[in-house]
Amino acid sequence: MDTFEDISQEEIDEIRRHVDEHGLSGLPGIVQDKMRDWRNVPLSIAVVGEAAVGKSTFINSVRGLTADDEGSAAVGTGDTTKEPTMYRHPYNEKLVFWDLPGVGTPKYPQDKSYLGRVGYSKYDFFLLLSDERFTSKDIWLAREIESLKKDYFFIRTKIDDAMESAKHSERDFSESRVLERIKNNCYDNFKAGQLAQRAVYCIDCYDKHKWDYTKLMEDILVSLPELKRNALVLSLSPLTKGLIKSKTVVLKTRATKVALVSGIQGACTSLIPIPLLGGALSVSLDVALLAAEVTFYLKQYGLDDESLQELSSRTNTTVDYYKDALKDGSAIMASRQSVKTYLMNVIKSEAAEEAVKRIPIEMCRFIPFVNALVGGTANFATAYYMLYKMIDDLEKDAMKVLDALIQATSSEVD
Repeated sequence: MDTFEDISQEEIDEIRRHVDEHGLSGLPGIVQDKMRDWRNVPLSIAVVGEAAVGKSTFINSVRGLTADDEGSAAVGTGDTTKEPTMYRHPYNEKLVFWDLPGVGTPKYPQDKSYLGRVGYSKYDFFLLLSDERFTSKDIWLAREIESLKKDYFFIRTKIDDAMESAKHSERDFSESRVLERIKNNCYDNFKAGQLAQRAVYCIDCYDKHKWDYTKLMEDILVSLPELKRNALVLSLSPLTKGLIKSKTVVLKTRATKVALVSGIQGACTSLIPIPLLGGALSVSLDVALLAAEVTFYLKQYGLDDESLQELSSRTNTTVDYYKDALKDGSAIMASRQSVKTYLMNVIKSEAAEEAVKRIPIEMCRFIPFVNALVGGTANFATAYYMLYKMIDDLEKDAMKVLDALIQATSSEVD
């Protein structure tokens, strides 16, 4: 089990000051506000490149939409983007993707005014897309972005078309050899254009599990400062296994705070104590808060009914197809109880028993003030252990659903 360092020293000091001045009154709200901060972190991503390289398709893909969904970016074969157009993420309005007009069009010619006219300063980073070949315009645009000290990721789109073409034209077709050839061509052009060497991400917007889509997402996350990284992780759907694992990391940082709030609520309100297994001990927890947090986890991992229904619709399957993939999954997915009822049963049984045995030693080492805040270690320990275990279980469930998705989509292609 990880340590309790998910609460920073700065946060501990803030909690102590508040308790010294105001007691426990208002403290749960302060801690909860910190957990909501991720939806107040602005993140603007520019998607740029020549006309018809697939910018709109990529924007729809990363937002989990198709071209005919409400709010999707217009997809076409020509210059469909006339002005910088923003597309908010459906789950977080502060996360904005900007579809920028293709460079070299009559209205946006290839000159020094281009990036200024599209408002380069407001973007956190650029995604530079190119399709069938690396052009002089790509080199020019990359130079301009570099000169402005902005980060960018070079993405090679329409790899599926390149693969199909190679299959029909090459006697000894090799997917890995085609990818190597595409990337080497890009590297050669980087060198010829006197650009800094960087990764080339070969992707298929319609199949996120092929080639470099996962690596692209991972590298974007690594490049961001912590607050923006966490906001992006919690905003995106569980598109890849790497993103699922990133969600687990971020959600575990919340578990400590949620457990603390639940314990405080139990200590300073008239919540009815919950007897633990054997009746030797009882805890007072805000079960409604814990249920809301677990419901949040289900949404994050794409395991709630709405997400599974949406997934089945997009893949021409049934919800039962994905539920069958979870037959050997976690107990909460197999249970027909409400989340709150399920948690009550868990608290009374295994989670509490394990928590009392495992947590107190670590707790005394990392956050010694918890005992005073929540009226004993059992409140906090029970909530924390239960949430932590729930996150691990749901991560495994999300991986099962993703495997089923990959199987479904690969069957469609075959």
